[in-house]
Amino acid sequence: MRTSTGSWIAKGILGLLVLSFLGWGVADYTTSGSTGTVVAKVGDREIGYQEFQLAYQRFLRGQRLNAVDPEVARQLRLAESVVQNLASTALYEAEASDKNLTASDAMVRRAIEERPEFRAGGNFSRAAFENALARLGLNEAAYVETARRELGRGQLIGAVTSGSDAPPSLVDMLFDHFGERRSVEYMVMPITAVVPQGNPEEDELKALYEERKEDFRRPELRSMTYVLISPEALARDIEITDQEVTDAFEQRRDSYGQPERRTLSQILFASADEARAAAEALKGLPPADVAVKVEEMSLDLIELGTFTKEAVPNEGLAEAAFALDSPGATDAFEGAFGWSIAVVTAIEEGVEPNLEEVRESLAADLALDRAYDEVFERGKQLEDAYGQGMSLEEAAQSVGLEVHTVEAVDASGHGPTGDALEGLPAGLKFLRTAFDLETGDVSFLETSESNAMFMVRVDAITPSAIPSYDEVAAQVGDVWREEALFDAAEKRAEILAERLSEGSELSVLAQIMGAEFATIEELARDGLSAGGNRLPQALARELFALSVGEATYAADGDNFIIARLTGVKPAGDAADEAFRQTLANAVTTGMAQDLVEQLGVALRDRYTIETNPEVYEQVYR
Repeated sequence: MRTSTGSWIAKGILGLLVLSFLGWGVADYTTSGSTGTVVAKVGDREIGYQEFQLAYQRFLRGQRLNAVDPEVARQLRLAESVVQNLASTALYEAEASDKNLTASDAMVRRAIEERPEFRAGGNFSRAAFENALARLGLNEAAYVETARRELGRGQLIGAVTSGSDAPPSLVDMLFDHFGERRSVEYMVMPITAVVPQGNPEEDELKALYEERKEDFRRPELRSMTYVLISPEALARDIEITDQEVTDAFEQRRDSYGQPERRTLSQILFASADEARAAAEALKGLPPADVAVKVEEMSLDLIELGTFTKEAVPNEGLAEAAFALDSPGATDAFEGAFGWSIAVVTAIEEGVEPNLEEVRESLAADLALDRAYDEVFERGKQLEDAYGQGMSLEEAAQSVGLEVHTVEAVDASGHGPTGDALEGLPAGLKFLRTAFDLETGDVSFLETSESNAMFMVRVDAITPSAIPSYDEVAAQVGDVWREEALFDAAEKRAEILAERLSEGSELSVLAQIMGAEFATIEELARDGLSAGGNRLPQALARELFALSVGEATYAADGDNFIIARLTGVKPAGDAADEAFRQTLANAVTTGMAQDLVEQLGVALRDRYTIETNPEVYEQVYR
């Protein structure tokens, strides 16, 4: 098509296609057919596409999903989640409207003016407000209406949750439970410290294999042929002349050198006379003495930071500070904030750029820059050659590209033995593309995450399958030994816990076992202590169910921890009133949330929620 569209006849045909699209297809695309722009409707409250789109973008930013692939977002139904959240909020707004719970203009204005993001210097900033609206893509009227609905919703929820304070008896009970602390002594026994007895019989291994067949399933494997056009590979064959390197160095000189930087402070004065008198008193003093003298003179020394001359935001300050030959105080000068003195506390000498030091890396950068353009040209040539009926190998050979083969790889880039294969194109797109093809299919020319281009053909597919026992007998044996080792270690931990409960000395048992021995004080139910030490939460729960002198154990990674309870401290002695208040606040918040959720359930029976997937799924496109 590229070679034939140069004729006037072809251009005429394409022109007719464009005109027909303008007259017939554009309207449907821009108006989303007959679906309109309403994403959802709750009672009489309509949620428009713009409101939804802004909420969707905020959701992606909040979840750090800005770069999520649209198809992945569709599979995760992210848009639907956002619509449901908006609809839930709209339920309360609809009820507030029906109950005539609204906000006056004065209330709305006060609420907006008190928002921290709209304030500067302690006061409402019109500029900050307008900048925020621009970032949100809203006009002032739309934002005011949103704020009014929020206030109405807040009145409704406030009325429902008013009085939902935590009952003191419940707080006391929770305080006694969660405020209690315990003292523990424990030892850490590595699982490998125990040697299981005996070897498995063949029948045992086969029974284990039958029980765990799915654990040994092998993933689908594919053999493939591909052509990769990598900018890094092409750059190795691109010659860069000395003159090109020199010219590029001159253009980029500033990026290779380092201009002088100075660390600055500033003293502001009400008049020129005051500034000149202070400058005379500070003249010639080293920076340390300047700071002492400034304090003696009851002046305010404002630290500004470290700057190059061009980066200083005040021309007068820049000229005065960079006129000094060494650190110290400048003469008085008049700047953007009136009469001032600058104090230079440190000087970082500038570094002159050196061509010879960067020649090799600069030549490599230039070659790589040129290679990116070459990648695109080679890609077009490869695509055209394949489109003329050549095989992938013939097309690659015609444009001087190498053909690569992979005997067997799974979707995660691992070979038949489970080891990661080296040399595959970087990024996820290559394998994702290959595993979307059927046997014999060739992909389109694709661009990888590293800006390389590739075409791939799937030569054969080995389906996922469970291997026979004979094929994985060694793996089955490893699983058996691993479980036998764990069981033996757990049995030993159980015996040690019994001995500790009977009164054996933990330090003696730990020494016999060659295990680590330690104590922990002020242990809480979550396994943390006041000193920052921790035990597994499962073990902590067990310890809080024991009496002093009793012992228990729990697995923790590659170890077993055997612990004995040595002391109990009631909440009244272990926790303070701040902890009680934290519990009370948590209970109050939880009760309020429950009430709001129950209201939401009731409102769903009162108001009909209608959603329009044809509209909100536009965000995936």
